[in-house]
This record gives sequence, structure tokens and C-alpha cells, in this order.
Amino acid sequence: MTPITYDEIVSQLKTMLSVEMNDEDVNFTRIIPGMMLYADGRIYRELKFLAQKITQPVTLTALNREFSLPPNVRVLRAINVMTPVGPVSLTSKRNPLERISVEMLDFVWPDASYKPGVPQKYAVLGLSTPMPLPGADIVYQIRVMPTPDKAYSAELLGDIRPDPLAPENPQTFLSVYYPELLIAACMVYGSGYQRDFGAQADDPAKAVSWEAQYAALRQGVMEQVARMAGAVQEAGGAGGGAAPSET
Repeated sequence: MTPITYDEIVSQLKTMLSVEMNDEDVNFTRIIPGMMLYADGRIYRELKFLAQKITQPVTLTALNREFSLPPNVRVLRAINVMTPVGPVSLTSKRNPLERISVEMLDFVWPDASYKPGVPQKYAVLGLSTPMPLPGADIVYQIRVMPTPDKAYSAELLGDIRPDPLAPENPQTFLSVYYPELLIAACMVYGSGYQRDFGAQADDPAKAVSWEAQYAALRQGVMEQVARMAGAVQEAGGAGGGAAPSET
């Protein structure tokens, strides 16, 4: 597999959108970041790749029932607290925490100082401060009960949102493994830039055609992602069937 870079994708987009290669089209240059954000955001919302799922280690603070969720974790799926306290090893035991609402956690455990121990439940509080300025990381707070009596190691199972393709980030998961899907999503946005969304009835060969092309590519990727996740088996195999929806 030959990886494709940011510059190569931009060159292909310019060719298909009939934009000069000399970078003198200032308006097109301005929309490139938006085009990449649109494509990345749409693909990651519609498809759930195994590459997005991570295990993030954290260390709880003794006698503090709250900790910050790392900014790269966009969706928190589970928390395991490791016992005994200390470095994680083969003999460490994972203690899964049950997720409950903040209201229930505070109702059941109103006194944070009462009988500290190994946490058993957690709740996602949201932001501990007002919304940050654009470009700043959004940091969510997690509250556990009971309050940790020691500095336990923990692991967060969650989904991340990788940074989009950019000059300073010339290769991404999508550009390496699914460049055709990324380009098709960019072309949907690019066709809108060229005003073809407003002229779909007169010229369906751009916005509508690229939307259809994106949908066809997405279906194929969806089936591959489902097989990778073990959701379906190959055709003809035991239990084979259509790939489930990824949305």
C-alpha cells in the first residue's frame, strides 16, 4: 500500500475541481482546511474504526474523587481500576467501574470523605470550567465513588478523533488506508464550494455524483470495518450475513 500525502491529495482535488496548480486561487486555498475538517468529521461520525479505539492509562489521586479525562478521548466507553496499587503487571486485577448519572452518584455517596476505597462507580460531570476558547482542549471531569484511598492505576477505554490532514500533519489514518473515501468526501464539499449544490437539478454530475460515489465507497469500507471488528464473517462462512450499520 502506497501512502498518500496532504500535497498529493490537494493536487488531485485541484485537478478534479479544475483549479490551477499555481496556488493563486486564494479562495480555494482558504477552504482547504474546511474541506479536510468536513471529510474527516463526516467519515469518523459515520464509521467506527478499530484504530479509533484506545486504552489510555491514568493514575487516580488518593483522597480525590475527581480526575480529568485526557483531551484525546472523545467518547469514554469504560474505566477499569487496577489492584493492587502500584505498577500494572500480569498479576494486576481489572476492576470494571459501573457508569451511573452524576445525580445518582451524589445521592448514593454524598460525603466524599466517607470510607475511601477502590472505586466501584463513575459519572461523567462535563466541563469543570466555562467553555474554552476556540483551539483550546476541552477537558471533561470524571467523578468516582468511593473516593480512592490510594493512587490506583486505571485504564480508560474510549474513542479518539485523530487530527485532520494538514501541511503539518501530512499523513493520517484515512489518507493511508482509505484515501479514495477521503477524496470523495472532500469532493462533496468542493462541489459545494463551486456552487453546484444550488444547481443540482441542472448539473447533477458534480455534487450529486460525488455524493453517490462517496456513499458507494462508504458501504465497502463499512463492510471491511465490520469484518475487522468481527461483526460479520466472510460470505459463505458460518453465520455470514450483511454488515450491520456502523452509525
